[in-house]
Amino acid sequence: MADDYGYHIDHHGSLVRPAALLAARASADPAAIEAAGQEAAVSLAHALRRLALSAVNDGQYRRAYFESVAYDHIDGFTAAMSPAPLSDLAGIPAARRRAAPAAPVARERLAQAEAAPVLATVDRPVFVTLPSAGYLAAIGGVADLDAVAASGAALAAIVKAEIEALAVDGVSYVALANPLYVPLLTAHGRAALRAAGIDADAVLTTLASADNATVAGLDAPAEFRVGLDLTDSGPLPTTSQGYDVKAVAALLDATPFHRLGIDYPADEAARFPVGLVKPGIVVSLGVVDVSTPEPEPVEELLARVDGIATERGEADIAIATTGGFAQVAGQPLMSSSEQHAKLELVEVVSRYYWGNEI
Repeated sequence: MADDYGYHIDHHGSLVRPAALLAARASADPAAIEAAGQEAAVSLAHALRRLALSAVNDGQYRRAYFESVAYDHIDGFTAAMSPAPLSDLAGIPAARRRAAPAAPVARERLAQAEAAPVLATVDRPVFVTLPSAGYLAAIGGVADLDAVAASGAALAAIVKAEIEALAVDGVSYVALANPLYVPLLTAHGRAALRAAGIDADAVLTTLASADNATVAGLDAPAEFRVGLDLTDSGPLPTTSQGYDVKAVAALLDATPFHRLGIDYPADEAARFPVGLVKPGIVVSLGVVDVSTPEPEPVEELLARVDGIATERGEADIAIATTGGFAQVAGQPLMSSSEQHAKLELVEVVSRYYWGNEI
């Protein structure tokens, strides 16, 4: 792979759970679950290396769902009882929502156990995806923005400490995911929030403040990278009416992130406005669709990416899936073999641009 930390071949970390792991979970035997999780992570690390992906992870196999990496290790989260139209628009199931504590306390490391077996298995950059502080603070509702801001600031300190610890462990890249940004940045989402009496600009500022604080002054090696994942993980077509340019510009103004994960679908009107992203920030283009097992024609994907590659240069882009493959409680959208084919497609498209560098 290239040594520029460009991470040209991306995915979002959440992969279909193997059958042996699901069987161990069904047994409810902690020892069996731990052993199966360890074996699955090691096997995956080898599989991702063989796919020539630029960075590898453990598939988030230890998580019941994406947010549980925080709920399982940070004290104070409670059941979210209030309406949460922002989370509804982002497609976050109610079972995954929690009300954030005013004073969260990390009981233990968040993702050390996820990264350890991968770091010990392959000589390849390792990445971890974490829910962002702003996301965790707002997933339960945004009726009280002062409370969201207070929780966001406290959670930012916890997530920042974890990122710094992961860098010490040897992790090369951390992606912070915040699916709540999509409704806040798109015409459809902002109109729906306005109808619900929510000030999208105020919420956007609050979430961005927490997420940016997570990265500000980070104590990590110079080559360490932190990204912000802005992909649409929800089932609703919130990008179909396009993005609000002013809202996107406000989010990107002085952003501290090295990378942005974005949706870049076939529908031109639904694409993230890449022209607003400053040079030097790598844009990870979500072009391979995880919502369908049908592989896209390589030529169609190349045609979609060519313009961005020409405008930004190959150092400032990466090729990716549109999101994670695994859903709640091991209910995948596609089979392991179909997932493998999609990841191969990401690799094939990337090789057209970077060849043997990757």
